[in-house]
Amino acid sequence: MMPISAARQLEGRTLDTGWKVLRIVEPHPAATGGNFSCGYEVEDSNGRRAFLKALDYSWAMQSADPAQALNVMTSAYIFERDLLNRCRDSGLTRIVTAITSGKVVVDAAPMGGLVEYLVFERADGDIRKQMETAADFDLGWRLACLHHIAVGLKQLHSELIAHQDVKPSNVLLFQRSSKLADLGRAASKGQAPPHEPFQIAGDPAYAPPELLYGFVSSEWNIRRLGCDVYLLGSMVAGFFTGLSATALLVQNLAAEHRPENWHATYEEVLPYIRESFSQVLAVFQDNSPTGIRDDLTQIVTELCEPEPALRGHPKNRGRSEVQFSLERYISRFDLLAKRMAYYSVRRR
Repeated sequence: MMPISAARQLEGRTLDTGWKVLRIVEPHPAATGGNFSCGYEVEDSNGRRAFLKALDYSWAMQSADPAQALNVMTSAYIFERDLLNRCRDSGLTRIVTAITSGKVVVDAAPMGGLVEYLVFERADGDIRKQMETAADFDLGWRLACLHHIAVGLKQLHSELIAHQDVKPSNVLLFQRSSKLADLGRAASKGQAPPHEPFQIAGDPAYAPPELLYGFVSSEWNIRRLGCDVYLLGSMVAGFFTGLSATALLVQNLAAEHRPENWHATYEEVLPYIRESFSQVLAVFQDNSPTGIRDDLTQIVTELCEPEPALRGHPKNRGRSEVQFSLERYISRFDLLAKRMAYYSVRRR
């Protein structure tokens, strides 16, 4: 029987940073990732609640090379902590705030019981539950949430940071406001992250198609910002079809053209990807609200363009400094939300 890791023995403790650990928070059944940490609800001396993410080093000890695994985990923690501090200090309002960080030693635990942690502002949850409940997932809310996600990505990009793992579980709710969370797979230009060698930095279920086929651009903007642009478009698809653009794309491919069965280049499979993408757009259009169907379909068409070098607004293509700018899409989501609010009032 494996001993209980130090990271899972924090309940009831008051940390040096002043936070009291109340209870462990078990992950959502559909959660992906997060195997190297566990979460807690914590409270400060003023009664303010927050969320604590504790790094679980016990996973490293189960690997074939514990020293190397510990180095990878520690490097990833430091990289994420420093990015979060940078976002907080730069005032990025659509990125979940890391309030503080620290470490604690659990004497009775194996390995000396060292636990490093991050404390985040407390959210009401992520958007998965909202998406599952149609009554709460009204059109105005969807458009506002997409607007918030786009603003969050724009804020990161202004700091030359790419998120690379935008998915429902990484969009947190604060009443009717949304923020991006989890920079564990982010990239910062000019600074190689610990996961730099990974072909797909984030969740493969949401990844852009070129990465599934092993095509990785040598240009940072195309590889990193182009990935974020696709992920935003994929979120739009998911908001109205229930499936990510990647899931829809793969399920419309013939078996021999799917990533696991394809052994030629991405350029050679691209015509089949485009054919599948046209079917994805047809499905999306059929599931989109009548009044803004064409606008939303155009947005998905531009953001999820299968060829990464052509992603983004057509007027920005070929202009490396603004090609992946989200400014136009932020304005469009805002305009669509106002238009639907106006129609809603007129119908009353």
